[in-house]
Amino acid sequence: LSAERIQRHLERATPQEGASFRILNACAETISTAVENLRTLVDEFSTLARFPAAKPQAADINSIVEGTLAMFNGRLDSIRVRTFLSPDLPKVMADSEAIKRVLANLVDNAAEAMQASLVREIQISTSLVVSRDAVEVTVADTGHGVTQELKERLFLPYFSTKKRGTGLGLSIVSRIIEDHHGSIRIEENEPVGTRFVVELPLASKMTEIPAATPHA
Repeated sequence: LSAERIQRHLERATPQEGASFRILNACAETISTAVENLRTLVDEFSTLARFPAAKPQAADINSIVEGTLAMFNGRLDSIRVRTFLSPDLPKVMADSEAIKRVLANLVDNAAEAMQASLVREIQISTSLVVSRDAVEVTVADTGHGVTQELKERLFLPYFSTKKRGTGLGLSIVSRIIEDHHGSIRIEENEPVGTRFVVELPLASKMTEIPAATPHA
């Protein structure tokens, strides 16, 4: 707050010494950025600390996808969002709110990855994987893509490719999917971009998944 007041004062004032003015303004901006980063870090640590154990039950994955996208109404105006949801999919074992959190995180990441892209499109699809008694949910973007080295590190806690990221987002995603006895992987999107593929078990094959241990 004090840094913001300094910035406002500097913006109103007529600087007597240009160099000193620029230095003070740069320092105030640095402080404001650091405070905002710290606020984000505290928020994500708080989320991680009180994160409830997932309670999977039979759920309609297409409804979960649609509910997630409803959260982005008005927030993705410059991005084309296309859905390819397979009809009549069997139900999956899922904690609906937890999986919405997963998909929202992936959509957020996709949108950020396309900031410098000429074509900005997110595709979300669902499909049945008969051989593994599972349903896949894919979130694909037309962003800058991910190198093999980054693929191996993206789900590690505190690792982030974002300038202001804390590295906890995808770590939380990975934990949620693990609690669902599912999996998540990263693939190249053709012709450009990245695909995150989430796999969840069918309810008919896992009628009762033991509740995950609450996270300390």
